[in-house]
Amino acid sequence: MNKFRVLFYLLLVFSLWTCDKEDKNSDTGGELTLNFRGLYEQNKLKMFNADYAYADNMKLRFQLFQFYISDVALLKTDDPKGDSLQLIDVELVSFKNIQSDDAAQKGINFTIKNIPPGTYKGIKLGLGVSADLNAVGPSSYTPPHPLDDNYWSWAKGYVFTKIEGNADLDNSGKYATKITFHIGENEFFRKKVFLKDIVIKDKSNSNLALDVDLHRVLAQSSSNYLDFRKVTQDHTVDKAIAQFIADNLGEAVKVHQE
Repeated sequence: MNKFRVLFYLLLVFSLWTCDKEDKNSDTGGELTLNFRGLYEQNKLKMFNADYAYADNMKLRFQLFQFYISDVALLKTDDPKGDSLQLIDVELVSFKNIQSDDAAQKGINFTIKNIPPGTYKGIKLGLGVSADLNAVGPSSYTPPHPLDDNYWSWAKGYVFTKIEGNADLDNSGKYATKITFHIGENEFFRKKVFLKDIVIKDKSNSNLALDVDLHRVLAQSSSNYLDFRKVTQDHTVDKAIAQFIADNLGEAVKVHQE
């Protein structure tokens, strides 16, 4: 009996040691935090609580700005088509609850752990939901999950980008015109690559700050912008508008410059 008892204790100790070793190994590597901060030109982007000047003496107030990112990966070489390390399958960048200067300054964070240490040559990310994920409906996900909502059953895909707010079209101080733009479908998925050394250190956190300028999403230039006196909403019916917003979003996301 004593022999069996000793053997049992030895197996128990070995099991605990193995688990402890696995736990320690699971925490190896470094961390990277992706920090998204919303802007409207040079101003902090806030929902509900700020008025923003727009083209042709119009003014805007926003209630929602959000977009998906997917297939986010670190580049191991300076070739965007070269070897990469997958970080994020899909996440939703939503500024819905950014309603103060403090919240706008903090932005929205996604932290990835257990990244092998080293110097990576850049990062690539998809703006929207990648085609393989876009083919799977929300019933396949348990809330809370980035893909448990924002789904168009009629289009059999997700709404990649949502912009909602109110416009003052005649500079009267009355924001009486509702604006709503929802962009989806695979053809409006965009890829963005930033070639920038990103150093990951063991048991340390690195940060990559990304600015997103909503004005740049709506206006390509002073003469090329969404004219809310002509159109106030679209749900990817007018493909020219969808392409305009999708292309502009790709230009609106930039690495923050100190």
